[in-house]
Amino acid sequence: MIVYKLQCAKGHEFEEWFASGAEYDRLAKKKKIKCPECGDKTVAKALMAPNVSSVDTVKPAKPAAPCGAAACGSETCPMMNN
Repeated sequence: MIVYKLQCAKGHEFEEWFASGAEYDRLAKKKKIKCPECGDKTVAKALMAPNVSSVDTVKPAKPAAPCGAAACGSETCPMMNN
């Protein structure tokens, strides 16, 4: 599955899901895709920004929960100090 941001000839933007890029091409060529706002069947792919996360937005993994052993969570814990 792939999602494309589309734009009709009147400037309305919308997203649509397709099984593949080839399916989009086939349906667009046959004018089978229409704008949900105005019904225009002249649509094209609009520019899309990639969804990329930066280092600032990635949260570090939580540390493992203590196992309950006598040394657990301390400097002598064999699991915490690998």
